[in-house]
Amino acid sequence: MRKIIGSLLAFVALSGAMAQEVIVYSPFSDEFMQALSRPFTEQTGIRVLNIVISTGESQSRLRAEAARPQADFWLSVRPAILQQAFDEGLIEAYTPAGADTVLPAFQYDEAHITAIGTYPLVFFYNTQAIGRANVPAPTGDWEQLLDEAYRGQIVMPHPATSGTAYSAVATILQRAIQGGGSEEDGWAFMGQLAQNVAQFTRSGRAPQALVSQGEYPVGIGFYDAVWQLQQEGFPVQVVIPNPVFAEPYGGAVVAGAPNPENARKFFDYLLSRDAQDVLGQFGNYPVVAGAALPEGGVDVPPEQVIEVDFRWSAENRSRILETFQEVTQADPQ
Repeated sequence: MRKIIGSLLAFVALSGAMAQEVIVYSPFSDEFMQALSRPFTEQTGIRVLNIVISTGESQSRLRAEAARPQADFWLSVRPAILQQAFDEGLIEAYTPAGADTVLPAFQYDEAHITAIGTYPLVFFYNTQAIGRANVPAPTGDWEQLLDEAYRGQIVMPHPATSGTAYSAVATILQRAIQGGGSEEDGWAFMGQLAQNVAQFTRSGRAPQALVSQGEYPVGIGFYDAVWQLQQEGFPVQVVIPNPVFAEPYGGAVVAGAPNPENARKFFDYLLSRDAQDVLGQFGNYPVVAGAALPEGGVDVPPEQVIEVDFRWSAENRSRILETFQEVTQADPQ
């Protein structure tokens, strides 16, 4: 009997220990997530276990794990993908504490979409590599990227596996539509751009690393990863495209998560001043007033920011991904 009681007590203790964690799917580096989660763990005793994975791949994993979810929280997800995931029952609707402190420009009516941070989609280039490749530095003009001088000189992620790339494709399509053209015009542009792209990477952050190392002179991707490489001394410069995608990213509690209460507490924490200040230390822009901005961060002219209807992006995502494949014939690498 004593052995049975002892085993039961050990099981209860182990279960309690296991419950004091939150498993997060995010594209952010372990260094970033350790800094972001440290105050949370100190305040709550809950450990944050980060699985580094791109947004597109994490969405596929959530679908595969839907019957038995393995993650508790999904971080750095754009509204269109959050909407699609909610419609599929992959995430729950939860309004975190502090949601009312989010700046008005980043507010959403939907309970399953709450902004956490933001950074723009940018063009970036290696100042040494463009000289070796004899290509001009990008100016921010999307049309310039179609120049033959850039043939095989651009790297960007693939929208089937990267939320970054899906944001870029949605921007290209909406740029055409809002400019008085049609979606077909946007696809024609995408087809021409694909001819100049040497590699469509699986990860949304791989282009920044490849350009910083000089393997390609020019890249398209989100600013935060470029900012971090600049802090490390890599010869990388940034250009804000016109128009520029600058929609915030959010997060969500996974439906049926193993540790849902811990996930909700983590979500609450992410809108605190402690968390928002950490975002600024890694090239992210906070969505709560008064939090620290990234030192030396680029300015994003409001008049250049394109408005992309996230519902349109969500409703048409499968079709857009299929069309992208047809137009580019490109696989993620």
